[in-house]
Amino acid sequence: MRPATPPNAQMPTTQWSLIARLRGDDTGQARAALDELCRAYHYPLYCQIRRRGLSHHDAEDALHEFLSKLLRKESFGVADAEKGRLRTYLLVALMRFLNSWQRDQQRQDAREISAEALAAIAGVEGRFDLDESAHHESPDRLYDRQWAQELMNQVMQRLSARYEAKRKGALFAALRPVLITGGSLTDHDGIQLAEQLGIRPGALRTSLSRLLDDYREALRHEVMLTMEDRAEAKVEYAELKAAFMVG
Repeated sequence: MRPATPPNAQMPTTQWSLIARLRGDDTGQARAALDELCRAYHYPLYCQIRRRGLSHHDAEDALHEFLSKLLRKESFGVADAEKGRLRTYLLVALMRFLNSWQRDQQRQDAREISAEALAAIAGVEGRFDLDESAHHESPDRLYDRQWAQELMNQVMQRLSARYEAKRKGALFAALRPVLITGGSLTDHDGIQLAEQLGIRPGALRTSLSRLLDDYREALRHEVMLTMEDRAEAKVEYAELKAAFMVG
């Protein structure tokens, strides 16, 4: 058995009959002609892309986008059969496309979400399975509730970091349950909390009052990050504050 002929990275001889069919009105023939053209030129074009330093998967993506763009723009119409320059045209067009494509990829890579965020997204299925209310609430109600809870989590994370920076992490940890349940010591043993922190009950109440102020400020900040209209932000803030019974 003869060994298979290795792929040739050189541009093949142009078959202008393919271009004529691409320009024709018969959709089926145009599709078949495009397939033939892709088979004839894909490897030389692929080699050019790889030599520009792209990985295999990036090269495949770039080549697919390049050929699709050529078809959408009917770019083969500008290639001149009499001059026999389809190969040159394709190479020049590919180089221009790659310059733009690589710039777009660099901008996209700079905006990619973090590994931490990707890990959080990867765990959503298990979280959804364990969320009983998610299977019974209406989609709109579920969305509003989850949005509020996630915003609350962001606020708590900011507060925790702020208190850790002030070396008051233990104070925040002790008062966090009070904050989550409405901000009142009524349902909590204030004397025990004060003893746990080594402060007087009056100092505990003062610390809780300051924490509530910090909480409102952090919540207001989070709301303003997601809304441009200040009037709407005030309404959103009031609804969220009422939902968590803090204030």
